[in-house]
Amino acid sequence: MSKQGFDVRVAVALAAIFFSGAAGAIDYQVHGYAAQGFVLSQHNDFFGDSTDGSFNYYEAGINAAVQVQPNLSFAVQAAIRDAGISDDGSPRLDYAVADYRVLSDATVQAGFRAGKVKNAVGFYNETRDVVFTRPSILLPSVYNDNQNQRSLVFTSPGAQIYGGKVAGQHELTFTGTINAERDVRESDERLLVILPMPFDLRIGNSWNVQLMDSIDGGRWQFAYSYFTGQLRLSTPPEFALAGRLDVDAHVFSARYNAERVIVTAEYVLTGNDNRLTLGGAPYFHSRLAADSGYLQAEYRVSSKWTALARIDGTYRDRHDRSGREFAAANPGVDRGTQFAEDFTVGVSWRPDEHWGAWAEHHWINGTTALQSLENPPPVRHQRWSMLMLMVGYKF
Repeated sequence: MSKQGFDVRVAVALAAIFFSGAAGAIDYQVHGYAAQGFVLSQHNDFFGDSTDGSFNYYEAGINAAVQVQPNLSFAVQAAIRDAGISDDGSPRLDYAVADYRVLSDATVQAGFRAGKVKNAVGFYNETRDVVFTRPSILLPSVYNDNQNQRSLVFTSPGAQIYGGKVAGQHELTFTGTINAERDVRESDERLLVILPMPFDLRIGNSWNVQLMDSIDGGRWQFAYSYFTGQLRLSTPPEFALAGRLDVDAHVFSARYNAERVIVTAEYVLTGNDNRLTLGGAPYFHSRLAADSGYLQAEYRVSSKWTALARIDGTYRDRHDRSGREFAAANPGVDRGTQFAEDFTVGVSWRPDEHWGAWAEHHWINGTTALQSLENPPPVRHQRWSMLMLMVGYKF
């Protein structure tokens, strides 16, 4: 079954449940959000033609949740997002989930979900869809906001089990997800693989787990997440090119949450194993260990104002973080394409429960976060900066 077919079937099934339940006066909620962004950058383009100022960044969605029984609920969200070349603004079914709780009391809970489920990876992947639930307009490099990772990692069709237990000052939770094999959208394929021939990408063997410990009511949080996925490349028979791209990510997360200050740190170690065959014979093989991490501080100035500062780094090869070895082995390629180091300061304003405004400035060394289709070589500036603004509304 194709991903699009799966989405349609889930949406129709959930819609039928919603409408059939209306007569029974079951408990339901409907919410929505919309946000418009603006990016002004120096030297390089990010989310559109941002060196001239770009409004090519917006997101909107509407979601509904219905409780049909004390232990059974359904949730669905449709959304659009435009983010330069990395997202095209086409409508999508963001998630569509049936959630059944097997156990639920003051100290223990357990259940399972099925449908198009959110993947528990790091602190922010499950809430990355709405700017009101992100720490900043642009997420840290751990989440690859400009590398089209949102549509690949945020949600996936599959099944999920979860559980939690309170033990003294600790609240221990577990989430495990198995994702179904699915097609990659054509708009996403061109950002992941560049080939001078027709090709198709599918995602297979994808699953993830997360363990989290929240201490003292969430004052301290520690988590470990593991995500693994496989991209399978195929071409028409006349080209006889095939490939397998394996990715494994270990995410280590820590957070301190006080009355006014939140300090968050995450580190990701990613293994990439890429293989190509031509006519069934080995043609290309590369194996790299990439990593990224950040340290972020948020300060609640008042009930309406929050300030943020973050240092962030991502590296395609953790054994060659400067990119010098790569540049030496690939003459004519700038070493800055192998890393990005970002210092960010920002501020947010929430005048009421519906409206929000965000502003942040990034000073960046390195270009690995840039999309080559927005910044065709050879001209890329290793040191660049950008201002991001966003205004959002939710109900």
